[in-house]
Amino acid sequence: MKKKDWRLLLMCAVMGIAMAGITGRSLYQKRWETGKEQASRAFDLALQDELQKWKGVKVKVFLPEDRQLPDKSIDIKKEPTKMAINFGQGKRNYVIPYEKRAQNIEQDPTVRGIHTCLLHKVPLNADSLNLFWQERLAESGLSGRKTVVRIVTTDWEEHDSYAYSADSLYLSQSDSLTTCYLGGRCEVGVTGYLYTPWWITLSWKDWGGLVAIIVGCILLFFVRGNLYKMYCHLFVKEKQVVVEKEVPVYIEKEVLVIVPPESGSHIYQLEEGAYFDADSCLLKKGDESMCLSPQLARLLKEFLNAKDYRLFNEEIMHRLWQDDTGTPDKLYQVIKRLREALSKISVCTIDSENFVYQLKIPHSIEKDLI
Repeated sequence: MKKKDWRLLLMCAVMGIAMAGITGRSLYQKRWETGKEQASRAFDLALQDELQKWKGVKVKVFLPEDRQLPDKSIDIKKEPTKMAINFGQGKRNYVIPYEKRAQNIEQDPTVRGIHTCLLHKVPLNADSLNLFWQERLAESGLSGRKTVVRIVTTDWEEHDSYAYSADSLYLSQSDSLTTCYLGGRCEVGVTGYLYTPWWITLSWKDWGGLVAIIVGCILLFFVRGNLYKMYCHLFVKEKQVVVEKEVPVYIEKEVLVIVPPESGSHIYQLEEGAYFDADSCLLKKGDESMCLSPQLARLLKEFLNAKDYRLFNEEIMHRLWQDDTGTPDKLYQVIKRLREALSKISVCTIDSENFVYQLKIPHSIEKDLI
């Protein structure tokens, strides 16, 4: 394989990897957002499973005294709620932040008071809640994710204590997923943390699609020739010119090359009285002559030296544009210019068929050999 082919193959591989990376990132973000929503719903269900331990537990409810609920104007401003609770050791005033009150699992103050008593008798267990959460995630098709549960409890003196599930080693790598509060004072806060390795966020189907993108780009290198031929067949069409007139009968014959020994020049006889001097780029017929451009002279010489005067499209582009800058449009234009030049001096024509151009050189049967 040539050096430039290796470079092209590497470019195809890099392009495939880049496209797969962009697609993979988009899929990852989509799967991650969907997974967070499912995990949040699973956490809510797991918390309900954990609270089933309260069934049958009898409690004495401490209801707040002089409880001040915000009116509509205060609620719009998200003001904190002030309340006084007598819990047997005296009356104490508390201020409940709006954020905690809004995220309490129960909005009824009476029920929240019952929760306070239940939490005092049967506290939440971080390991148990985390186990319920893992079971709910497995039911949602999200098994393999690492979860951590943190429970923050604020006592009557407003001192916080923390409890973590056994997988707390993943806490630094996890994202805080959701937080909710329980109790009349919102004294218990439960937070779920989710850790999802990036390689399991995407499904096997997603990974297969990304690999297919890379392989597809690499395959472009090997089928590029067929794609070019298909492009030429569909989009690059030669115009067929029909001339309604009588023409003499001609036969194709080898072009005679005249090589004067003293000059070393190359002169091709195209037809009777018509010659092409490859060294001076001149077309001559009688007193008429035309100077071709170096590119047209090179192309005509390539046709004359080719077998049956036939050249494939790729051959022409490779010989005229060795820096690989040739395009089907450039090829069409240079053929068109050579046809126009020949039509002014000679009766030679250039035909095209199936990605092949052929120089047609008519010779009279009675032509004398030089």
